[in-house]
Amino acid sequence: MLVMAGESMLTAALVEIEHEFSVPGIYESWVLPVVLLVGAVAAPFVGSAGDRYGHRKLLLLCLSIYLLGLVMGILAPDIWTLLISRGLQGAGIAAFPLAYAIIRNRMPEPAADVGIGVISAMYGAGTFIGVITGSFITESFSWRMTYLVLIPVAILLIILVSVFIRENESHKRGGSLDWAGFSSFLLFLFLALVLFSLPAEEKISLFAAGIGLSCILTFAVFLYAEKTAVHPLADLRLLQKRPVTILMIMGFLTILAFMMLLQMMPYVIRLPTGLSFSAEIVGLIIVPGTLCDMMAGPLTGRMIPRIGCRIPCVIGSLMLTGAGVMLFVSPLSVEGLTVAWMLFSFGMSVIATATLIGVMDHIREDRTAEATGIIQSMQTLGGMTGPVVTGLLLETSQVSMEHLGETWTVPTIDTYYLVFLSVIVISLFLLLISWFFMDKKKNSGEYV
Repeated sequence: MLVMAGESMLTAALVEIEHEFSVPGIYESWVLPVVLLVGAVAAPFVGSAGDRYGHRKLLLLCLSIYLLGLVMGILAPDIWTLLISRGLQGAGIAAFPLAYAIIRNRMPEPAADVGIGVISAMYGAGTFIGVITGSFITESFSWRMTYLVLIPVAILLIILVSVFIRENESHKRGGSLDWAGFSSFLLFLFLALVLFSLPAEEKISLFAAGIGLSCILTFAVFLYAEKTAVHPLADLRLLQKRPVTILMIMGFLTILAFMMLLQMMPYVIRLPTGLSFSAEIVGLIIVPGTLCDMMAGPLTGRMIPRIGCRIPCVIGSLMLTGAGVMLFVSPLSVEGLTVAWMLFSFGMSVIATATLIGVMDHIREDRTAEATGIIQSMQTLGGMTGPVVTGLLLETSQVSMEHLGETWTVPTIDTYYLVFLSVIVISLFLLLISWFFMDKKKNSGEYV
């Protein structure tokens, strides 16, 4: 709840951040994905470290780094300091696999699936709190004040973990950590984000070519490190199992589409080319969807032991597709955005929960945090890519106009529908994978 609240509190403030720091929208679009970039790399690393040295110890470390990022955020004098603070907040994303492992290690299997669904529902609960609180604070005070809400809660959570979570010594395995894989993967993702974020006129240049070559080299270093490491960051043997590969691809695409829409919502709702409403309306439109997200997680956790992962993934994909079509064919309105977002959020939560539990069904219990760190990393990579894709699409056509007494450069309405169309294409691909490529039988329970 805490991490997702911190992620979503700035959603309504993206327009103000871009204007305050006078940066192009493509750099402002890093504000959301930089948290996910660090989280994507750190999740499998922290998960592996938790399996070896203790989940509680790593959980406290992640929360402490997250708290430091919050303190830096409230003081950020420029966009780069803000991005660094957001990067430190990515340690909160890395804590999720530790939570999954604690639940799986302490609960019997049917109840553990529901427990995982409850944790997944906390994504929606955190978003609910973050959007409501962030919208109100941004409109009434400043986006910086959102951190004043998060800092005391983070301190309280560290205290609660220290007091109530005990270490399960039987699941410690010892062993070294893959620092080479961690650092090379982090550098690769950073360079890829830089390359992806370059304005269109700079994508064909010597600088872009150099960044692209560096991406290839760092990824090659990462693959070599994984091949030679005793305890690799990403155990590639998992990807040799066809169901695991399919589930990871689906997790990536689902969160990619979700974050594309989430990034665009404040623009559609607040700018004059959209609905031209205040920040509070962003919260009112998004909150019903977060409630659907909260309900879908536990419900999916209850279904999967009986029917497997395929049917929930098909249902979720149909919901995503329906929501995208609804947005594309209907004129912009508060009612239309609210209903579509509710449908989309429910479907997203169903698929995200099903893919996570599906991967866990193929691994041993003592490797839960390590393996869920990998699926978490794939979902986080989707979340990191989504806002950047939206930023690029919104940059394709812009106009200058008066807004709030000042001259703003804003996306045209056509770019919003371009994002809707992209979401439809991704959702249809998810439906195709769910229907034709997922196993029709229940999960086999094979372990690695």
